[in-house]
Amino acid sequence: MRLSHPIRLAVAGAVIASGSFVFAMSAGASTSASPANFGQLQQKLEQQLGFRVTQLQVLSTDVTKATSPTGLTSSDASTLEAALTTATGNINGLLTQVKTDTTMLELRTAQKSMIDGNRVFAVLTAQVFEVIEADTIAAQAATLQSGEAALLAEIDTLQGQPGYANALKHDTAYVADVNLAAAKSEHVSTVVIAQQPQDFPADTQVFVNANHQLLTADIALARANYEASVIGLASGGYTGS
Repeated sequence: MRLSHPIRLAVAGAVIASGSFVFAMSAGASTSASPANFGQLQQKLEQQLGFRVTQLQVLSTDVTKATSPTGLTSSDASTLEAALTTATGNINGLLTQVKTDTTMLELRTAQKSMIDGNRVFAVLTAQVFEVIEADTIAAQAATLQSGEAALLAEIDTLQGQPGYANALKHDTAYVADVNLAAAKSEHVSTVVIAQQPQDFPADTQVFVNANHQLLTADIALARANYEASVIGLASGGYTGS
């Protein structure tokens, strides 16, 4: 059984440094700027918006590729696709707007909307990665659970043979590991997918906790696959641990 893809977030919900910037203006500063300075800031904002357009395209591709019987559920895929479509429309709209902005106030307003209203990196990216991982683990755990009866039947044929006791021990461990993977991934998608851009940064811990649960589930799946392989070896008389 192929294990799910490694989790691609070291700390889910972290803001990517290259994805945001702050205009160096005090609250009481004039909204006007020299043509050169204004042009630089306008260009910088267009670049930042472009980064987000590219990231949204990557995320949309990830969702499309992961939508299968062993990946994203149709419900989670639809929810993620809707969120990505909304964010893409917002970011493209801001990109068009910024190209024609003429004041620093307009640029500051667009920059705030780009970050606070969409959270492409801090929220949407974490959601896509973690929901795909959670749904994939859940599907794999369900497949392994459905195969436990066949493993047990195989073990029953070994009664009286040298490998029987060892196989039975590993079957018990197999069941425990599969159940752990299922339990750790069960509610991750529901909790993670419910987060909204405006919830950040208060929801950072939600993504971190989900990341930890998925790591535990991945390890449990690896152990379950190992237990299944040992049971197979036992049918040939293997009596090791």
